[in-house]
Amino acid sequence: MRTALLTAAAALALTGAAAAPAPAPAGPHHETLRTIAPPTGAALDAEVDPVADRLYVSSSDGTAHHLTVYDTATGAAVGDPVPLPAPATVLALGPGGTLHLGLSTRIAAYDPATGTLADDRIPVTGSVTLLAADPAQGRLYVGDQAAKSVTVYSTTTGTPVGDPVVLPFHPAGLAVDTTHHTGYATYVGGAVENGTVVYRNVLNAVDGTTGRLTGSVSLGATALGSMGVTVDPTTRTGYVANLAAGTVSVVDLAAERVTGTLPVPGNPKALAYDPGTATLYAAQTGTSSVAVVDPAKAEVTETVPTGERPAALALDTETHTLYTVAGGAVTQTVRRAPVDPTPTPTPEPTGTPEPTQTPTPTPTPTGEPTGEPTGEPTASPTPTATGTTEPTPTDTPADTATTPPTPVPDPTDTDTGTHTDTGTGTDAPPGTAPGTTTVVSGSAGTTTVAASSPGSALASTGGGTPLSLALAAAGFAALGGTAIALARRRQRAEEEPAR
Repeated sequence: MRTALLTAAAALALTGAAAAPAPAPAGPHHETLRTIAPPTGAALDAEVDPVADRLYVSSSDGTAHHLTVYDTATGAAVGDPVPLPAPATVLALGPGGTLHLGLSTRIAAYDPATGTLADDRIPVTGSVTLLAADPAQGRLYVGDQAAKSVTVYSTTTGTPVGDPVVLPFHPAGLAVDTTHHTGYATYVGGAVENGTVVYRNVLNAVDGTTGRLTGSVSLGATALGSMGVTVDPTTRTGYVANLAAGTVSVVDLAAERVTGTLPVPGNPKALAYDPGTATLYAAQTGTSSVAVVDPAKAEVTETVPTGERPAALALDTETHTLYTVAGGAVTQTVRRAPVDPTPTPTPEPTGTPEPTQTPTPTPTPTGEPTGEPTGEPTASPTPTATGTTEPTPTDTPADTATTPPTPVPDPTDTDTGTHTDTGTGTDAPPGTAPGTTTVVSGSAGTTTVAASSPGSALASTGGGTPLSLALAAAGFAALGGTAIALARRRQRAEEEPAR
């Protein structure tokens, strides 16, 4: 029975393992929630407001230009698209949730509370190609391609803070350390020196309080090099994408030096960093995807598919949700934390194991003779076998003098016999208390029939009735054998006087 139970348990375990669902990913992973397409035209840029749960998307079809507001939870548009006087190629979220829009030669401001657009909020001499805001300080950093400069503006007055920082080449990337109130701009360009073309890739620091250039870091000499930039304000680490090299430079902003290089294939350009998860995102313009980078391991841990040629990233650091502008639409991707694996329960055999205590048979009630035979025959129950005649012996046979034969139970009486109750159970012989061990004694020997414990595996699988019949049959067979043995003794006893 024990072997059968173990086999059944093993079969259940294998069946459960085969039916178990596929395990969830062990580490963090990203899930694309939806693709948001503007009602008209193609998406140009996107900005997210984590406080208001709003996503702003600028779009243009060449003749009509719009700003559309979306609910970040549902992806549904909120209100009607706002018409714009010109394409908004860049967006930046300022103090109080005010959205700043770069309209080429000017900067407009959209007030989400009133739904109104203030055009020509900040006039610019040249062309606006980059925007970055520091809401806590009330600063807006503007990259001007035509003027090859970076200028800091006050969002309160709309006036410049200090003079523009003029660069040798037009700025290619712009980001702000909102903790230390410093802007960082990259540029890449080539110059002929001694008859040889030399490329320069530089990261420049601009102070938000004074608007002045405070430092520069050389990033190497590679054509189509340093482009996008992002900052980890917690550790004061800067990350710069090197488009053609397929790498990202790691910069110690406090020490103003390069400390490492992260391999990121696919022509990385736009970057975004999530301090809450220590995750770096790099738009791979050559592979239509975003690389998820673990800076600590210096490796790409995941690649998230997007539309064609991803060009801009917007990150909600509160919900760890990334918005990628690619292929004329916006892909919304959320980071999922690892799920604790739920241990698979081990199947256990149904019921209670077999009792470990061996039942003690009850001694035969028949007493031992205290002396010589009295000449009176020992009473024996009448066997149920047909044709057996009870003789009247004149003396006790020699082979029965020392141990009187045990009264044989009537097989028709299911309560006859000696019982030892060990508990409650099922499948015992008829007339036996559930869960007992039945000891049937007779002159031919003793037969012990052990009933199954309650709820045993065999009983739980519907085998209770056949088991009971088998045990009962075994009991009747033992009683029949005892009766035959007694009949033979009586026959020998009848023949003894004749000899």
